[in-house]
Parts: sequence; structure tokens; C-alpha cells
Amino acid sequence: MENNEKLNDLNDKLIDLELAKSDNQNSKVRKYLPAFVLVASFYYSFLLALGLALGYIGSKVFSKYFLENGKVDCIYIDCGKWKLHLHHWILGALLLLIVWFIDYFYLPRFFVGFVCGVIAHDIYDFNDWHKILVKNEEK
Repeated sequence: MENNEKLNDLNDKLIDLELAKSDNQNSKVRKYLPAFVLVASFYYSFLLALGLALGYIGSKVFSKYFLENGKVDCIYIDCGKWKLHLHHWILGALLLLIVWFIDYFYLPRFFVGFVCGVIAHDIYDFNDWHKILVKNEEK
């Protein structure tokens, strides 16, 4: 019985992930935007562009192998009637903010690029990136 519940829970999580994935993969903006971003960031700094690409690819691989296989759960903070969903764009922005406050004058370009790549993955690849407050299901 317990295995059935775990299987159903995993199945629900996979369905939620599939529903959150972006549907308009063939639009021109989706096709050319990454190239423009990489060219602009490469013009600014090679390390920023490298970090951006590696952060995006690393986040995509992590999502594919850990989130979709149910090895890692999404992070929710229970607030009674509502749950606060901490997307990785929120966690990345908080991390950049904390590091910026700790050392205002020195923020490595590769680190900024890597964290921005993680942020871009959430916003670019998922439709639910803006859904932060989720109503708690009654059990």
C-alpha cells in the first residue's frame, strides 16, 4: 500500500513537471534569444558567457536527471492555506543578492554568469516560473 502511494505521488509530480514545461518551443523568439544573449554577454566578458552557458546546461541536466526522476523534490514553504514555491530563479536571485552584499566590490563574472544561467533555465523552459503562491491541497 505504501509503495502505491509513493508511486502515485511520483506520478503526480511528473505530471506537474510536464504541465509546467513550455509549449511554444518553435517560436522565433525562443529560437534566437539564447544566441543574442550569448553574443551580448560574450562581448562583455568571455567568463560571463561561459558561466551563462554552463549554468543553463547544468540546470537543464539537473532538472532532467533529478527532478523528472523524482530524486529531488521542489522546495515549498508551507504558509497555512498557501504554499510558497521557491523556484530556482528565486533561489538564484537570492544567492546573487547575498553574495553581492557580502562582497560589494568583487563579484566574479563566471559566478554571475553561472547563476544567471540557472535563473534563465527556469524562466525560459518552464511556464509556471511566475506562480510563486500555490494553494494548499486539502487532504
